[in-house]
Amino acid sequence: MKSSDSRQLLKKQPSSDPQAVLNRLMALCSRKECCVWHIQRRLDQTTLDDEQRQAILQKLLRDRFVDNRRFVEIYCRDRCLRARWGWNKIRNGLTRWGLRDHLEEARRWCLELDPNQSALNDLAKAKWNSMILPGESLSFLERQKRCAKLSRFLLGKGYAPDDVFARVRFYFEPS
Repeated sequence: MKSSDSRQLLKKQPSSDPQAVLNRLMALCSRKECCVWHIQRRLDQTTLDDEQRQAILQKLLRDRFVDNRRFVEIYCRDRCLRARWGWNKIRNGLTRWGLRDHLEEARRWCLELDPNQSALNDLAKAKWNSMILPGESLSFLERQKRCAKLSRFLLGKGYAPDDVFARVRFYFEPS
């Protein structure tokens, strides 16, 4: 069963059976990493009362099906290394899920994963090379436009403005 199927089950058939809901959530947590926020949203779709919802959440936490710290670590690793996001975008994602108390750990993990910001350098180089033809000579105005485009791209990836502008300055100067 795909995760979207389990989502549909909880949406289409709000269950009043706590054991059935617990089993579904355990299956979901076995397939993908979830944080407390995700589980609470799923529990809100059921017809269970608050005591039953809290009991299910506590059971999932006690049995370590749900662990916010583990979720934050995996989220940071995935977003830093695969999606090549910057700290600002990662921080916003964690904040959206109510994980503000783990931001310091997340920042440390991101710095450990990419201490020299090689992802920023690689992204800037790849994007610049995709905008410039080999041997193309750019006027000042064209270079300025493309540097602005490069800056917007890198800022959208969540990198700090100071880091982005320091990197883009390298491309602004004619070679």
